[in-house]
Amino acid sequence: MSDEEIAAIVERLRQQGSDDGRVEVKAASGGLPKSLWQSVSAFANSRGGVVILGLSEADNFTPAEGFEAQKILDAVEAGLGTSAGQQPQVEPVPRYDVDICTVDGAAVVLLEIASLDPQLDAKGPCFETRKSISAGSYKRVADKDKHLSAYEIHELQQKWTRRGIDHQPVPGTAIDDLNPEIIQSTFRSLERSRSRALDGVEDLRSRLRRIKAVTSDGTPTLAGYLTFGFFPQEEFPQLTIDVAVHPAREKGSSTALRFLDRHVCDGPIPYAVGDAVARVLANLRTMRVVSGVGADDVPEIPEEVLREAITNAVMHRDYSEYVTGRQVAVDIFPDRVEITNPGGLWGDRTELNLGDGQSASRNEVLSQLLRVTPRGEGEGPIAENQGSGIPRMRFQMLQNGLPVPVYEATLDSVKVTLQRHGLLSPETRDWLGSIPGADRTKEENLVLALIRHSDAITVDGIRQVLDIDSDRARSILGTLQGDGLITGLGDGPYELAELSPEHRHARRQLSPAEQEIVDVLDTSTSKSIREISAELEKPVNSLRPLLRTLSEEGVIVPTAPPTSKLRAYLLPAEPDG
Repeated sequence: MSDEEIAAIVERLRQQGSDDGRVEVKAASGGLPKSLWQSVSAFANSRGGVVILGLSEADNFTPAEGFEAQKILDAVEAGLGTSAGQQPQVEPVPRYDVDICTVDGAAVVLLEIASLDPQLDAKGPCFETRKSISAGSYKRVADKDKHLSAYEIHELQQKWTRRGIDHQPVPGTAIDDLNPEIIQSTFRSLERSRSRALDGVEDLRSRLRRIKAVTSDGTPTLAGYLTFGFFPQEEFPQLTIDVAVHPAREKGSSTALRFLDRHVCDGPIPYAVGDAVARVLANLRTMRVVSGVGADDVPEIPEEVLREAITNAVMHRDYSEYVTGRQVAVDIFPDRVEITNPGGLWGDRTELNLGDGQSASRNEVLSQLLRVTPRGEGEGPIAENQGSGIPRMRFQMLQNGLPVPVYEATLDSVKVTLQRHGLLSPETRDWLGSIPGADRTKEENLVLALIRHSDAITVDGIRQVLDIDSDRARSILGTLQGDGLITGLGDGPYELAELSPEHRHARRQLSPAEQEIVDVLDTSTSKSIREISAELEKPVNSLRPLLRTLSEEGVIVPTAPPTSKLRAYLLPAEPDG
C-alpha cells in the first residue's frame, strides 16, 4: 500500500472520527498491545482489513509519541511467524503483509490482513492461541472486535464440508406423512423430461428411495420430508417462511404499528414458496403496461425474481440443529424487499462470485429434489439449480429499470435486497435537473441517484447495484468529483458535496412532513435529530430520510458529517444583498 493510499485512509478516519469495519488503529506507544491479536483474528474471520500501529485515535489519528516502528514491526512478524520453533499468536495464521510507512512525516507500521480463504488457508476460525477457540475467535463489526458465537465457529469449521444433513432420516416419520399429489406430480415431471431416475423401479418406496426422498427402510429424509410432507412443521415448527410488511423503511421505526401485514407460510416447500410469493405480490404496487392490443398489471418487482430469491433462501439455508429454530424471513419495506436465510455462504461462494453462473449447494439432495419437483401440475420446476438463477434475476431487474439484487453475507446469514423503485423516479429526475452539469451521461446520473438514495457509495457498491465494472465506476466517480458534485477518496465511500447557494435555493414544493422540520429550525441555533424528534413528537427513524433529502437539496444545513454523533441541523443563512 502506498503512502498516498494510507493518507487517504487516515483522512477518512479523521473525517469520521473513529476507525471502522476495515481499519483498526492502535497507538502502540508502550509496545505491541495484546489486543492486536484479537483484531487479526477478527479481520481474518471477516472480510480482511488493515491495522495501523503508531497513530493515536484519541488525538485525531496523529502520530503517537514514543512509537518505535522497527521494534513493533519485529514484534508483529514474530507473532505471526510459522517457522520451526516459533509459536504464532493466532492459528491459523492468515495471509498478511506488514511494512513501515509514513503518516504526517512519522513512521507507522501497516499490517494488512486477508480474509481466511478455505482454498488457500487452513480451516478456520482464526483464534488467539493463548485462549481456546471459543474464547479467542473474533469477527469485525463496525469498529469493534466481537466474539464469534458457537454457531459462527461451527460455520467456519464446516464451510467446505458436505454434512449430508438433508439426506438424513427424520425419526418418527413414514411414507404416509408424504403428500401423494406432490409425489406423483414429481414422478410425471421426471417421465416427461425423459429422465432415467425411475428406470427399473415401480413401487412407491423404491421410487422415493431412488430420488433420495426416503432412506432404505422407507423413512423420509429431511429433503423428502420438507419437499413432500403434508405438514413438515409438525416436526420442525420454525422451518417456515415469515413474510412481514413494515410501515417504515426500518424495522421498529413506528411506535404505533409494528406490521401492516404478516403471514407465516408453512406446509411443504412447493406450497410455502408459492404462498410467500403470492403474499409479497399482494403487498406490492402494480402498474398498467400496454402490450399490443391488451394491457397487463405488472408488479414493482418481477414475480420471477421474487420466486427465485425466496426459493434460493429455502434451498441454500442451513438446516443444522443450530438454526432449525430460525425461519427464512421476507421483510417488505416501502422502498425494498429483503429476503434473509440462516447460514452463511457455503464453499467457494462469495458476494462477488454469486452471479458467475456456477452452482454450489450445501444441500445436494434438497437442491436436486426441488429441481425435479414442479410448482404445480404442468408447471416448471421449483428451482433450476444450474447457476442461472441469479444472472436471470439481474437481467429481469435491469429490464424493469431496477437496480440489480444486492447480496450481503455474514458468517451466519445471507440477505438479498430487491429495490421496489427505479433509481430515476420522476422526483429524482427533477432533482438531477436542478443541479449543475445537466449534460451528464445516464451512468453519471445513475451514480448520483444511487448516492442520494444510499447516503454514500463505494466502487464495489456501484459495481454490484448498477452492473458497471470497477474501472468504469472509478472513472464516473472521478468525473463527478471533478465537477464538485461528490466528495470521497480512493474506492470510497463517496457522498454528495455541499450544494452551492444557487442550487440550495432552487427548491421544489416541500411535503407537509418536510415543512414541519423546516418550521422548527432557524439560521442560528442548530438542533440534533433527537431534539427535532422531541419537538415534533415523531420517531427518530421516520425523520432520517426527510433530513437526508432536505440536506441533499440544501434546504437545511448539517453541521457535521453523516457518521458524526455531533451532527445537527440549521437553516441556511440568507445570501447577502
